[in-house]
Amino acid sequence: MSKFFVLKYIAFFSGCAACFILHTQFNIPAVVASCLVGLVGSFIPMPKTYGQHPHAAIYAGSFAGMCSDGLINSYWELAGISLIGAILYAVTTKVFTGFGGKLGSIAFVSVALYMLAKGVIV
Repeated sequence: MSKFFVLKYIAFFSGCAACFILHTQFNIPAVVASCLVGLVGSFIPMPKTYGQHPHAAIYAGSFAGMCSDGLINSYWELAGISLIGAILYAVTTKVFTGFGGKLGSIAFVSVALYMLAKGVIV
């Protein structure tokens, strides 16, 4: 799939969990929490061999982390969403070039697929 999949998964999960914690535990609005996570994530130094993919995965994860705490009950569920999101991110890396809507779409589809699998959406 991708030679840096584990790094993408860790980045996606970090962004997802950080945003989720900020807006559920600290009552920061979800959009502001996502912006903060994306901003801080963009300053994390990465070797040039990784490109911008870890930063983009953090930002996509922050979109997925904007979920309501009524849908997500544990950090294991965030890990499941992050796994789906990292797989989608790795698969679509060369399919969709650029970031125009790609990261938000990946976040939406990963959460929707997880909720479908969980049985919340009928």
